[in-house]
Amino acid sequence: MKGSAPIGSIARAGTGRGVPNRRQGDRVRACLALLALALAAGPVWAQEAEEASELDRVLAMHYEARGGLEKLRSIQSVRASGTMSVQGMEAPFTIHLRRPNQSRVEGDFGGMALIQAFDGQQAWVQQPGQAKPGALEGEAAAAQAADSALSSPWFEYTELGYQVELAGREEIESGEAWKLVVTAPGGVTHQVFLGTDDGLEKKRIYPADFGFGLEDATVRFEDYREVDGLMLAHRQIMGSAIGEMPLILDSFEINAEIDPEIFFMPGQMADAALGLEEVVSRYRNTRGASAAEVQTLSAAGTIVMLGFEVPMTAAFARPESLRVDIDMQGLPMVIAYDGETAWNVSPMTGALEPTPLPAETIGALGILSDFMWGRLADSEGSDFEASLAGIEKVERDEAYRLDITTADGEARALYLGGEDFLERRIAFDGSFLGSTGKIEVTISDYMDAGGLMVPGKIRIAVEGLVVTELRIQEAEAGADIDPASFTMPAPADPETPGPAL
Repeated sequence: MKGSAPIGSIARAGTGRGVPNRRQGDRVRACLALLALALAAGPVWAQEAEEASELDRVLAMHYEARGGLEKLRSIQSVRASGTMSVQGMEAPFTIHLRRPNQSRVEGDFGGMALIQAFDGQQAWVQQPGQAKPGALEGEAAAAQAADSALSSPWFEYTELGYQVELAGREEIESGEAWKLVVTAPGGVTHQVFLGTDDGLEKKRIYPADFGFGLEDATVRFEDYREVDGLMLAHRQIMGSAIGEMPLILDSFEINAEIDPEIFFMPGQMADAALGLEEVVSRYRNTRGASAAEVQTLSAAGTIVMLGFEVPMTAAFARPESLRVDIDMQGLPMVIAYDGETAWNVSPMTGALEPTPLPAETIGALGILSDFMWGRLADSEGSDFEASLAGIEKVERDEAYRLDITTADGEARALYLGGEDFLERRIAFDGSFLGSTGKIEVTISDYMDAGGLMVPGKIRIAVEGLVVTELRIQEAEAGADIDPASFTMPAPADPETPGPAL
């Protein structure tokens, strides 16, 4: 079942004390009284202004019936659980919702998990029996994104980008209802039916994918009860081409503490059964034989530093020469290393001429070359010692951690992707651009340049603080690069202003 087990539909269910119909009627009468007082007691200019439309009055009644706008706007997160019946099978499920529009619904079908989630940008699903989740695309993704927002307990129909039309009254299973046609910014439409007697939602028709492509599904809301000041449906009945699926909630927690990471699709998964030799072998296979044939590389993109994102070009040559040229709003900056001397030109810090960098900086710059050329793939282990320290997370990916000791005695932790076996991060003690401490270089978004896998993003942090990030949009393998460009120029002639670049 691919589709939306209606996230928000479920999200409105809850448990708590039963509330008699009289209380619902009291809320409706209070709402109407407030509207009447506002119209009757307001100043003359307010009465002459455009009167509230029938849609406005319906929505005001609906908000008040649910618990009032103040209460709705106080909700930041929701956790709920219960059981659903699917073709004779009882399945427990849990729902997590988080402002503004993140959602995750997880069901247990005989030990196999069904997960549907939206992280605010990407919709994804993991079907029962599948080892890994997959991203949703196209109409299915748009439908799940709309459901996450439109069905959240805090949703207001006047949200920016949403179109709402009052399409009259209709008789539905529970009686007479106002029909709202709500269109999300992406074009997905929900039909919402609000009871004319109490203003609560009674039914919804929405697009869902249950494994046969998008179709209209329905959900009926029954047995409303008050939970922490909110009126929430205790029983919901989903209807689709595969039949009806009753859902019952037995717990509901408002403003629960929820780890934001659960809404994002898990990344790569590592295999704990692999040993060091197998991990390194797969790494070398990923790099490929053609990668060793690439001797030079040029790249273009942007660099983020000092709060600015500015144009950047970079050049690399084996074994470890590199040069990065930065246009800092008209001020040229250079960071370079020729394999022996690291140097820079940095008008922002007063280095107007080529200036040698401290020896401890070389380690950080050399790491960039290691990433580009895949030093672990080039070496058979003669210049360093490595051990497999286990599996750890790099952002949302599982990664193999290799503890490396270089020929100079430097200790480094290298992380290889759990599935692609490419470098994802390296951590060591050193110095970079004046900052000293634990340095972490994290790379991602690889692209293929003539057989060489080139990272599209390189982020350098010192003691947890991001110092700079390189964002490479284009890369050319085998570029014609002057070897002299990596070497620090001689100082400028004292009689000639400016560096000898």
